[in-house]
Amino acid sequence: MKKILYLFISLALAVSFAGCEDFLDVNTSKDSPTTITVDQALPTACFYAAQQIYDHAEYGVYLSQMLTTTSKSQTGSYAYSQGWDFLQMNRHPQWRRHFYDLGANINEMIRAAEKIDSKNFILIGRTIMLQSTLFTTDLFGEMPCSNAYTSTSPTYDTQEAIYEWMYREADELVSLYNDPAYVDNPDNIPISERMDRIYKGDMKKWGLFAKALRARLWLRKLPNWENNPTVCNKIVAMVDEILNDPNWEEPFYSYPGGTNEQNCPWGPAHPIINAWESRGNRLAESIPSRFFAYALLGGYTSSNTVRGDALDPRVNKLMIMRDGPAIDGLSAGVKLRWLESNIGIATSMKVTNYPNLADAPTPYTQNDGYVALITDEELLFIKAEAQYWAGDKTAAYHTTKQAVLRNFDRLGIYEPTAADGNNARKRYEAFWAIKLPGESLFTIADLMQQKYIAMYLQPEQWNDVRRYNYSSKNNHISYDNTYVYTVTTCYTSAGGGTNIPGFGTAGSAVFGSGKNPMDTEYSLRRPYNLYEAHWRQPDAFVDGQPDEYNLSPNAWMMRMNPDPETEDKYNRKELERLGAYKNHEWLKKRMIWAYNTSGKAFCSNSIEWK
Repeated sequence: MKKILYLFISLALAVSFAGCEDFLDVNTSKDSPTTITVDQALPTACFYAAQQIYDHAEYGVYLSQMLTTTSKSQTGSYAYSQGWDFLQMNRHPQWRRHFYDLGANINEMIRAAEKIDSKNFILIGRTIMLQSTLFTTDLFGEMPCSNAYTSTSPTYDTQEAIYEWMYREADELVSLYNDPAYVDNPDNIPISERMDRIYKGDMKKWGLFAKALRARLWLRKLPNWENNPTVCNKIVAMVDEILNDPNWEEPFYSYPGGTNEQNCPWGPAHPIINAWESRGNRLAESIPSRFFAYALLGGYTSSNTVRGDALDPRVNKLMIMRDGPAIDGLSAGVKLRWLESNIGIATSMKVTNYPNLADAPTPYTQNDGYVALITDEELLFIKAEAQYWAGDKTAAYHTTKQAVLRNFDRLGIYEPTAADGNNARKRYEAFWAIKLPGESLFTIADLMQQKYIAMYLQPEQWNDVRRYNYSSKNNHISYDNTYVYTVTTCYTSAGGGTNIPGFGTAGSAVFGSGKNPMDTEYSLRRPYNLYEAHWRQPDAFVDGQPDEYNLSPNAWMMRMNPDPETEDKYNRKELERLGAYKNHEWLKKRMIWAYNTSGKAFCSNSIEWK
């Protein structure tokens, strides 16, 4: 990584809510000044803190097998939605976002703040860098940290050392936000809404966000690393402290809409930040995966005007249905259509025969939408997971249900009233009866599958999937005797007489005669058409298709290769020392929090997996 000899102020934000036309003033010139004032640097830091959320989620939504595209290519410039041939990609924007756009600017802002003793800017800068470091190490693993800006070829810290630093930093930040000498320092320059689009300089809110980052950081202890009641109860207490504080407010970066960077990165304008170093979203050419639409949302395989498009009421908020012909076992009237990951689209189909994701009515996919740095439902799911592993499954069930309801509320879904009609009421009740049927039946799979849906377009989705090592019947890895990302049959087949409270029997007219919302078991699986040189064993085929049971449990994407644009060119010796230089095996190496240190995972297919 090149040493930062001078500062690039790539974005100087000038925000005015009276007139949004001056939202961004882009300046990428190398003649930018070498020093900046704190009020110039903070808007840039806040902007890139939100952009970083997008960068990580844009890879993760495909790597989690939630979305796919029409392509079946093994190689290309979008390896995360193609065949996982990451060594041929020329850049990963997440790397530059952390070290340059955020790191360089925030370091300069902190130096400028120290000169004038404006400690509020220091605290906010350090908080954003804590988030950035967590995201970056969770994507790349080992990386420069302790000497990132002191050498032209900095050494890579171990992930253990980086996590040790992050835990110390989180504790210190929480303490400093409670220190009047910092938050009430008379030399603190007031922070306006123009400078801080997230919290408008409210230090109590920034302090609570630091606590939220600490809770997310501690969640990494579960389920593998340090999974014990003491850790779990500490996490529960952290989340309660945040959500019970009247000053808590979700950290949103809101966009006014307009041109280029004025638009939310997930919006239909799909802006590309700083041209070459970023990528616009691919929602317009993306399709929900079978795992997402069929297994998790409970999409139906035949049309019925009474029961809707799927069991889960969120389906019509996450996507707009479109018509398509009868194909792949789906009748012509079915509007919720899906595709296996990277299997390619049939010649008789077009992307417009599948649901419209780009124009969906979510708060994220609007040009004037927002990027959430963390959400209420994520915090609730963090709490629920800790409660579950602490042994209080009853509490975990109720917290999970609370998290799902919060996600419903975010998407504008409310419990139907009599005015909405009886069918709407039945569909709503059926969701709860099938997906979260009660405390006694509640499993870690129920919890994590609901979090998977609620983390739509959020970075934590892929982090969660990797924390649970893609647990499914396809790789034989289970937690608490449960395959986390395998959706089992919800109830017996039609004619069995199973009664769903408030919804009738499985073969009732509401479902459609003889139809179930999910009539077969389905698991998370690796995409088709993986790059064979890196990802397939020679004998891993059955009837011409990849045999998931004949693949190593570790043959999944676990990390990115360090950014080729900088590291392959300027820090090759360090990559070679790590064994990371152009090595596809490096991509399969798990993070420190994914190793089965706590003994909570079991793999029936490999005595070598731990």
